[in-house]
This record gives sequence, structure tokens and C-alpha cells, in this order.
Amino acid sequence: MSEHPPAELVGERVRLVAVSAERLEDIAAAVSASLPELEQFMDWAVTHPDREEDFGEFLDESIEGWETGSTYNYTIIDRVSDEVIGGCGLMRRVGPGAIEIGYWIRSDRAGEGLATETGRTLTAAIRELDGLHAAIIVHDAANKASARVAEKLGYIEFDRLPVELTAMGDSGIDVYRRLEL
Repeated sequence: MSEHPPAELVGERVRLVAVSAERLEDIAAAVSASLPELEQFMDWAVTHPDREEDFGEFLDESIEGWETGSTYNYTIIDRVSDEVIGGCGLMRRVGPGAIEIGYWIRSDRAGEGLATETGRTLTAAIRELDGLHAAIIVHDAANKASARVAEKLGYIEFDRLPVELTAMGDSGIDVYRRLEL
């Protein structure tokens, strides 16, 4: 067991690597290629970040998150092509004993099962962390793709809460799903 997840996690088709300055240009390109889809459910995408310099604050927050143990942001990389195909993270913001998973996949790679593989890889890493009894996925009720990923991974819905609308496709209802570890 460990207090922090590894800085690199490897799945069959994906490598999850701690966010670093070396891949910021690639992250910006992946986000830019996916903005129409990302801005539907990701509040951070509404400002249309699509240049490397738009991600400086994200990089700083990612580094600080690893240092404090509050957030572990990863870049999702295709193991064959080495291209950035998305982002994901583990966030300690859902209360003691639980950790939240978040993920997105570049639009031109959606539908290939990469988000599910990423979620499976993150869930396996969570099982190795000290003091956790649950993994949580939170998604907007209108985000059918995230719902399918959570269901495939065995996460069970346990709550729905009204939230402020922050992204273009938001329904105003967040769905909470849990997997007991």
C-alpha cells in the first residue's frame, strides 16, 4: 500500500503520466482539437484554452497537487503513437476514505474504449492507496458517455445533486457513482 499513486501508470493501450511542462504543447493541441465536445461538460473548457500558455496555471496546480497529495493529474498518452489523447486525474475532494476519478479523451479518439481503459487503470492504482474504501465518479446527468464508462467499470449510482450550470451541455444535475474497494 502507498500514500501516493505512481507518477506513471500503464494500461494495454494507454500510459498515464503525471502532468509536466514537457507535454504542455501536446496537451494544448489535444484540448484544442476537442473543444466543441469538452466545453459541453468541462467548466474549464468554456474559456477555450487552446495554447500552451493557457495551461500554466493548470501545470502549477498539478505540481502542487502531487506535492500536497490533494490531486494527481495525468496526461493520457497512446502507448503506440506516443501522442497525447486526453487527461485524467484523481482528486481527494469527496470526503475521507474516498477519491474521485475524472477523465476526458480527445474527440477524434472517442468511442475506442480509451476512457474505460483509463478508468480501469486509475481504479487499479486507487486499490493500492492507503486508507481508501471507495472510488467516486461524478458526471453531469446529460453526459451519457461518462455514464457508460462508469457503468462499464462497475460504479453504482448513489446520488444526484442539483448544481450550478457551468458548461454549455450541463443539465444542472450531477450524478455520483461509487465503487467500493
